[in-house]
Amino acid sequence: MQGVRLSELTWEEAAEATQRCPVAIIPVGAGTKEHGPHLPCGTDLMVVEELARRVVEACPVILMPALAYGYFPAFLDWPGSVSIEPDHFMGVVGDIVRSLTRHGTRKFLILDGGVSTFPPMRTLAIQLHNELRVEVAVTNILGLGSEVEKEISEQEFGGHADEMETSNMLAIRPDLVKLDRAVKEASFSVPGTHGAGGVQKVYLAGKMTTPHGVNGDSTLATREKGERMLAAMAEDIIRFLNDFAQMPLENEAQ
Repeated sequence: MQGVRLSELTWEEAAEATQRCPVAIIPVGAGTKEHGPHLPCGTDLMVVEELARRVVEACPVILMPALAYGYFPAFLDWPGSVSIEPDHFMGVVGDIVRSLTRHGTRKFLILDGGVSTFPPMRTLAIQLHNELRVEVAVTNILGLGSEVEKEISEQEFGGHADEMETSNMLAIRPDLVKLDRAVKEASFSVPGTHGAGGVQKVYLAGKMTTPHGVNGDSTLATREKGERMLAAMAEDIIRFLNDFAQMPLENEAQ
């Protein structure tokens, strides 16, 4: 069963959809953040909107318009990059949830397309659960599709504007990808922050300081890899939503 886009409904249709669709999805992705010399600043937003499109076509959810601004402090020194403070960011997303809760929605998925946005969204999810007794889930962009990424990724390291992000954009908007400007470069990391298998042992704050704003090997990107990765990411979300929709609310489970 397909979901609905709230922006396309009348208020009467919205009221009916709230009864039929148990989960509201709030996509969050940077609408303007540097992604190297080969990708557009709106890469994160475009990926999140593509995932949201696939999900709303497969699940009975209420899809909210994407939020194009968030907390991205590592990129503030780069032209085209915008970041808002974490308390403002949490306040905006929190008020969206509070507004929808007033009209009956009790389950939410924040479809988070960022890395630095994940900690404040995870904290917000806990706060909203305690405040409103609603269920708020948050996607982890580093985990979505990770099994497929391990199969198809050829780069030795990555993390930003890399092989996989570039592949995703080749599948979504190839007209905006400048492959002739793709590069391979690595962000500096202190030995000991990560262990075997890439497990993080220590977090160290930093900024994007590579010459071109890339961490990884974007020269290895292909459209085929992007298609596989996007399908895997969407499937992870859809699988979760199918279970999440059936999960009883906290007060119902008691």
